[in-house]
Amino acid sequence: MRFRVIIALLLLANGMMAQNFTPQATLQPSQIQIGEQARLCISVAQDADTYVSMPILSDTVTAGVEIVERLPIDTIALDNNRIQIKQEYVVTSFDSGFYFIPPYTFATQIDSLQTSPIGLSVTTVAVNAQTDDIKTIKPIMDAPLLWSEIFTWVGYGLLVLLLIGVVVLLLLKFVFKKKVPFIQPQPQPIIPPHIVALNRLEAIKAEKTWQSGNIKAFYTEVTDVLRVYIEGRFQINAMELTSDEILALVKKVPEMDEVRQQLKELLTLADYVKFAKMVPLENENEQSLLTAFDVVDKTKPVEEENVESHLYSGKPES
Repeated sequence: MRFRVIIALLLLANGMMAQNFTPQATLQPSQIQIGEQARLCISVAQDADTYVSMPILSDTVTAGVEIVERLPIDTIALDNNRIQIKQEYVVTSFDSGFYFIPPYTFATQIDSLQTSPIGLSVTTVAVNAQTDDIKTIKPIMDAPLLWSEIFTWVGYGLLVLLLIGVVVLLLLKFVFKKKVPFIQPQPQPIIPPHIVALNRLEAIKAEKTWQSGNIKAFYTEVTDVLRVYIEGRFQINAMELTSDEILALVKKVPEMDEVRQQLKELLTLADYVKFAKMVPLENENEQSLLTAFDVVDKTKPVEEENVESHLYSGKPES
């Protein structure tokens, strides 16, 4: 009899301990359409000084029901030194059907309790092919280029250029210390204007352009040689002047006094040939070439008279 009383007291104490915490699981709403969300709330009411372990869900509630977000645990103070610990999950499903959410177990050191099983009904979206406007899947859209991205890449590019510049400076300072010898270019010899003119007249003489009937080209070449010579020798812009303007300017040049009349006759005859289509005699053409030689030879600088023979062999024979 005494043994039965002891067992009854233990069972009564165990029952009272079991009543010290109350687990609960709720789902709001319990029916959703595909892709919509619901909130699964798992809570336990317990004594403040009692430790109760509660289940922690990871990524799925059950097969077909996924956890979108796990909200922070909330603790609420109740009466009689009791508290409620609540954990909420945002869940969803992408396939229609009824999903059974099994009971969750809460436990203390001496006892454990389970929540009641709940269900989630997921319905599909009703589509009427005759009235509803069903659209095809849109193509992938290109994301717009943001200014922040442009500035970022420009910054990277400037940083790379800066690093390259630093590397080049370090190489020049510490690696390539020896200076590269500077090779002074050899100055090109300056050929005096009269040498250039005499050589060109020799070439015209060898070509004998006037004998082929091209009289105008012959006089143009001869007068151009004299114009270039006068420009280089006396700094007169003869290539841009008429014959009369050239003759007016050479009157101020003492070196031209001896040949001024010859130059006038040659330029006048050349103008007649080029602009009036005059045809000179054979000896006039040869004399014009000799006059050009004479103008250059008699007005060349005095210090340049003894010129090397390979540049000009001398005055041609008539």
